[in-house]
Amino acid sequence: MNNPMTAYDEKILNLIETGDYEHALWIAEESYVFSKTLFGNTHLETAKTLNNLAWVYDLLQRYDVAETFYLRSVELKKSIYGKSSVELIPTLENLVSLYLCQEKFHKAEKILYDLIEIAENKKAPWIFRKAVYLCQLADLYERQENKARAEDFYYRCAAFIESVMPFDHPNLGRVFANIADHYVRVEKYPRAQFYYQRAYGILNKKLRKRHPDVQHVIYGMNFIRSYLPDSQTARGQ
Repeated sequence: MNNPMTAYDEKILNLIETGDYEHALWIAEESYVFSKTLFGNTHLETAKTLNNLAWVYDLLQRYDVAETFYLRSVELKKSIYGKSSVELIPTLENLVSLYLCQEKFHKAEKILYDLIEIAENKKAPWIFRKAVYLCQLADLYERQENKARAEDFYYRCAAFIESVMPFDHPNLGRVFANIADHYVRVEKYPRAQFYYQRAYGILNKKLRKRHPDVQHVIYGMNFIRSYLPDSQTARGQ
């Protein structure tokens, strides 16, 4: 049996993709009312419509309203599935993005730790989300000028990926690139070069030459070249 909410989801997504957020809001509001009528106030589909409604308000930069609906969606999902369900992940991730956009770092940090706790006890593919959250925490601490803590979480992310994925997985290469970028920002250029080279060794092997991730690493290596002694300068790629 087809889910009657699917058509609403598709309409909202299509309107968002065209940038017509106002019409997307009308459809999101309509879908919420329809879901409550069809399924009731305590159904997962109603929680999903709350998330969609929050998302559209988020895109309209009406952040306070968006936060309210995201939180309502989270609480409803918790009441249905408990606090460790993967059903929470999409809405919690949206909340993290909302808080980071507003530089509400304390709120974002708490949710990221909650997400790690949910993901690390799940099977693939959910467990792999832990790497995303570790990197987001690293970025969060860096934005707060906590360089040492940021560095620690980048390393935690790399170690986690190495423990659950092949040694040459592109995601590991991406984390090495993030670590290199971090060292560029703190002006530790020999270390940046080391991690750019590790990133390039993986990404150049696994991705096409013109892939944005490969090009980012090449740009990084070229950028730091003038900051390195001649004996440490990598051969141009």
